Amino acid sequence: MPNTEGSLKGGAYRFVHAVLAISTLLISGLWGIGAFAQSCPTRPIKLVVPFPAGGPADVLGRLITQKLSESLGTPVIVDNRSGANGIIGTDLVAKATPDGYTMLINTGSTTINAHVYSKLPYDLMRDLAPVTMVAAPSGLVLVSHPSLGVSSVKDLIALAKQKPGQISFSSSGNGSALQLAGELFSAIAGVKLVHVPYKGAGPAFNDLLSGQVQLMFPATVSVMPYVNSRRLRVLAQTGATREPGLPNVPTLMEEGFGDFNITGWFGIWVPARTPDVIVRRFHAEIARALKLPDVRERFDALGVSPSGVSPGEFGRFVHEDYERIGKYVKQADIRLD
Repeated sequence: MPNTEGSLKGGAYRFVHAVLAISTLLISGLWGIGAFAQSCPTRPIKLVVPFPAGGPADVLGRLITQKLSESLGTPVIVDNRSGANGIIGTDLVAKATPDGYTMLINTGSTTINAHVYSKLPYDLMRDLAPVTMVAAPSGLVLVSHPSLGVSSVKDLIALAKQKPGQISFSSSGNGSALQLAGELFSAIAGVKLVHVPYKGAGPAFNDLLSGQVQLMFPATVSVMPYVNSRRLRVLAQTGATREPGLPNVPTLMEEGFGDFNITGWFGIWVPARTPDVIVRRFHAEIARALKLPDVRERFDALGVSPSGVSPGEFGRFVHEDYERIGKYVKQADIRLD
């Protein structure tokens, strides 16, 4: 009579062994070996920058990829996929395989897009997972070309009321934080400024420097060298408090604009369902890089502060930013579809 019990035990053993082998292969497909947290990726990693080269997201992204390439022992390359205020590149990452080989660096436009467009090709909270904030929230700055002849917010408002529709401000695109700041400023001040959108912060900034447009609300990371060289005049800050690098520049809240707290921030994301161990590894490596003396020196020169908060903290910040931005978008009456 056959030994049924022995056959069953043998079959069960072979089944479990097969499942474990398949699981190992699946995990190996992520970054090469099962001991994931201690492993290194086996092919280049891509960091998608959903904006043109030369903008602040691109500058910070390239700094981060350089350090990640060194610490992970494999190339981490920047892939600029600009268009539609970051939507094209963000959607690319949202739909990417969650295997640890695709990351995204994005800005405050992430939460703005969710309010100004009635339908996006992705769901921010469902399709992307937060890793960490690279640069801590900092206010944008209201800057003017010297040819405009204003040196304060009061001067600007008075001139804008004398010349309705004749003063323009540039932005990195429709739905950007730069547009939101300009439209909210106009609504609260009771003036009519003309919005001129560009395909990225770089072109918008170039036309400001040449005097083709008169105003802009750029991130501090973009503007400091030009303020220091007096090619631009800084009139105000859009954050709730003064930035350490601009202690003598008032905030718009101090200028009587009430609740006006629009900040620029930069964060790293991966596709949703990326294994938590990969997310933790990325966070650990980026947080470590942000503590390096040469990185901190570079951030100081750009006028931004390194962050490196946990994935959970970054996720909570994004939720709070989403709620606050929704109120501003409604007040400024911005809809893009």
